[in-house]
Amino acid sequence: MLPLTSERAPLVGVITVNYNSAAFIREFCATLAAIDYPNWRLIAVDAGSSDGSFEAIAERFPNATLIRCGENVGFAAGANRGVQAALALGCAFALFANNDVALTPDFLTSLVKAADDRTLAVPKILYYYDHSIISTHAGGFDWTLGRFRDTFAGQRDGSATSRRRDGLETASFCCALVPLAAFRDAGPLDERFFMYYEETDFIRRALERGYRLRYEPSSVVYHRESGASGGGWMTPFKQYYATRNRPYLVRKHQRSRLRYAWFTVFFLGARTAAAARMALRRDWRMLRAMALGVLDYYRGRMGRTRQVQDL
Repeated sequence: MLPLTSERAPLVGVITVNYNSAAFIREFCATLAAIDYPNWRLIAVDAGSSDGSFEAIAERFPNATLIRCGENVGFAAGANRGVQAALALGCAFALFANNDVALTPDFLTSLVKAADDRTLAVPKILYYYDHSIISTHAGGFDWTLGRFRDTFAGQRDGSATSRRRDGLETASFCCALVPLAAFRDAGPLDERFFMYYEETDFIRRALERGYRLRYEPSSVVYHRESGASGGGWMTPFKQYYATRNRPYLVRKHQRSRLRYAWFTVFFLGARTAAAARMALRRDWRMLRAMALGVLDYYRGRMGRTRQVQDL
């Protein structure tokens, strides 16, 4: 395949939603500046940061499109504002990139070569602190139990994770290349999620409209798990929104009342078992976050309901 030149390479809008990322934003900016893809434009959306991180982005990329929201609007709303800016710039693709990732120089070139106007492409995302472990999900989704499947998340990188995979049902928008036409066809991200599971919902809608999802392992990035919400595999903030949003996601797409009833039994039973384990560990913050997630879903409280400091 011929190398991509600025004349041949489609314009990519690199969308990052920023929230108090001072601990890692300079590394993100440095690795973004070092990529070899010749035709991209940064679109940075700030969700009410107060730590100088957005100013650091503006200093490093003075020609970027900078959007200040004034408050923490969450990933879904921030990403939607970035998509609108990318459309206005005439971009062919949106690249969603969390700013708690470190990028490799050729990751975007590899993604663009793997994508097309009907194909979303996601890279191999490895854990920042241990490059031998897969950090986030790309694979299938069980719409009866509401669980990811065959994603390799948390497993060691190896031969199985080094092969291109097509026909996927879900992947993380921690880093994902999406043809902007998909947003015209499938609509924007659902802002009622605020964050977590909004990408699974969007991908489902895009797939139903004839788009495809591809995992491209030659494209590699490194991810700090939950960098903006406390760090680590699971935080109270992530526990709350993942718990609350999961039944909302399944209810939104599950057309069988019987299957949704079975999901509800499974979901509440699993949460009860998880609560018992948390109580044994005396992990009261995580237990409270999970309980609030269940309660708020059944109260119909969607969108932004809890902040990091609330949990």
